[in-house]
Amino acid sequence: MQKPLARYARLGVVYHMLYSRCMSDPGYHVATLEAFLKRADIETFDFCLPYGKERQARLIPSVRASRFEHKVYATHLVPLRKISFASDSYYEQAQMRMIIQDMVDQAGACGCSGFIFASGGPAYAKGAQANHDAFYDFCCWLCEALAKYNIDALLEPFDYDFDKAYLYGPLDRNIELVERVARVHPNIGIELDIAHLPLMREELVSSIRRCGKWLKRVHFGNCVMKNPADPFYGDRHPPVGYPGGEIDTPQLQTALQTLLETGFLSTENRGDLVLELNPFPGKTEDESVADNLARLHEAWSRVPDGKE
Repeated sequence: MQKPLARYARLGVVYHMLYSRCMSDPGYHVATLEAFLKRADIETFDFCLPYGKERQARLIPSVRASRFEHKVYATHLVPLRKISFASDSYYEQAQMRMIIQDMVDQAGACGCSGFIFASGGPAYAKGAQANHDAFYDFCCWLCEALAKYNIDALLEPFDYDFDKAYLYGPLDRNIELVERVARVHPNIGIELDIAHLPLMREELVSSIRRCGKWLKRVHFGNCVMKNPADPFYGDRHPPVGYPGGEIDTPQLQTALQTLLETGFLSTENRGDLVLELNPFPGKTEDESVADNLARLHEAWSRVPDGKE
């Protein structure tokens, strides 16, 4: 493709994965997010705010005033391996909704357009109907809470038996759930992470096509499946091109071409393509982002013209 990718897409980065120490160090979270907001090489990003009202009050005005389009909040600080949005326990649901309502209000104050969430456990094969019913109810509650701020709920499919082992889960089940919720709450869609597709045993082209009209945002990342001794084994988001990973430039090219063919990438309605990566071992955050942006542009240059 000869035309610049920026004519077809808003490129972005997942802040809290790139600076993963923010998960355990709120001071580092504040400092690195403030610096991240000065980036000039991207147009969109995913983020979360640290716990603590004083820290949030410091960051919210800066995030809201930033130049970025389509800021998206992610529930990355919720320990979904321990407590689930699909829990059939009344008090666990009540506790989770208190936490998420606070995050929804943060997202609204920051001027976000989207809010990424996942189901949590139990694993799909172990899930009871009560878990599916509870998660449907949670999705409806979340959409209603977000509608106040004109924010879309973005459901992210995850592996269901490899690493995270979440209820949602198989891609078709995610699509069916979104279709059901959308009958009542139209502000829902899918954020598809291509790094999760190998872990879900899903084929790349088919997955993009099946998501169809529900696809609102795409993450480009990587995963390691073949070597259990690798520190990035499972859903740990090594950078694209990491040795032993499943995703490199050829897979990016396939994804970009399919997204172009399905209309997600277009000059009339640019789609959001967001890199989600931990840094390469031995490289800085900036060096790793520059590397993955270069791979993305290289993949785009290999997409045949005439696919608009």
